[in-house]
Formats: sequence, C-alpha cells, structure tokens
Amino acid sequence: MRLKNTKEIRNKSFETKLGQVSIQKELGKGKSGYSYLVEFGGQNLVLKIMHYESCDYYSFGGNNKVTLEVNAYHKLHTCGVLLPKLLSYDAKRNYLLKEYIDGEVASHLIAENKISESIIEQLFDMYHNVKKYGLNIDYFPNNFVIKNDRLFYIDYECNPYSPAWDLLNWGIYYWANSEGFKEYLLTDNVSIINDIPEKGIPIKSPFEEKVANWKKRYNIGLND
Repeated sequence: MRLKNTKEIRNKSFETKLGQVSIQKELGKGKSGYSYLVEFGGQNLVLKIMHYESCDYYSFGGNNKVTLEVNAYHKLHTCGVLLPKLLSYDAKRNYLLKEYIDGEVASHLIAENKISESIIEQLFDMYHNVKKYGLNIDYFPNNFVIKNDRLFYIDYECNPYSPAWDLLNWGIYYWANSEGFKEYLLTDNVSIINDIPEKGIPIKSPFEEKVANWKKRYNIGLND
C-alpha cells in the first residue's frame, strides 16, 4: 500500500528508530518503493518505504525488500560506489532512512543535454568496479544524482552480473537519449524511452553511434 494513504503520511510525520521525521515531499517511486524527503534534527534525509507492487520485468521473489537493500548497500560500499549513507532501517516496518544527496538527478540533466563527459566517465568507472565483483546496478538515470561533478548512485539495488542488464547493453542507451528523457519527464510515458516497454528494453538504434563513441573513448568493448 502506498505510504501516503497511511495515517502517518497524512499527518506529515513518520516514526523511525532515530526518532520522528517530518515529511516534506514525495521524491518518486521506483520498482521497490516510494521515497520521501524528510527533515530530522535540522537535516534533510530520505525515507524510503517499500511497496509490493508488481513489475513486468523484475521480480524480488519472496524476499523482504528492506533486507535486500541493506545487504546490497554493504556490497556496493565494498565496491567503492559513491552512495548515500544508510542511517536506519526496520525490515518489519518496511522502511530505510538514508542520507540526502543534494544535487541534480541525472535524468533531468540528460533531458537538458547537460551531462558532462566527466560524469559519463565516472559512470563507466562505476560499471567496471561493480562488474569486478560480479554485480550489476540499476543504470536507469533516475537512480543517480550529480553533486559537485561527482556521480552518486542513490539506489541500493544490485543484482548478479548479467550482460543483458549491464551498462553497455542496456543502461547507457538511456543516458544517450536526451530528447526522449525530456518528453518522458513531462509525461511519465515509458514508451517514449523504451522500445519494448513491458520488458524495460530501451530504444537503441538512434543512439548506436553516440554509444559506440563513448565505449571507444573509455576503452570499452562490446564484450568487456
């Protein structure tokens, strides 16, 4: 059930192990949960409440999503990925409380055609780091924030490495689609950026040259 339907959200507050946080606004929805900007002790934090809505192309099985994300956080921290700090969680109450990275969401910069080469290089570096540990992260641009020209992965999701869902064969095509993201952010229509929406497969053919140049520039091969 969506958190804003509960009494706590209607009252603009939520009790955590750290104390009661004040709900400021909803930040967005992902495959696993809804995220909210909250205030606690004069600081902005992010409260993520898990949902159990179905996704056509992804399954969490019967696992508790909080436990999955906590485990993933520790794995990604070992990989050296820049992440918001995990501050508190409760698997029974289905929430995570984490650091708020005050920066620009990558999808917004893509829509404005303002993603720098430095950020793309950091994205490829991140890909190399997690692949060495046999992992994929979710390379969809909504999961990244840029602050002071540093790229943060603000989701904790990671999965066993699979070429079909890595950066080179999947995620990078979203980062190349500036016009698509501009319209997608206005309409929330995934068919604008996906060739096969029900499977989460991005549009690729118009961006093959741009993606190939990125791969060449950063010494990335199709079979890397």
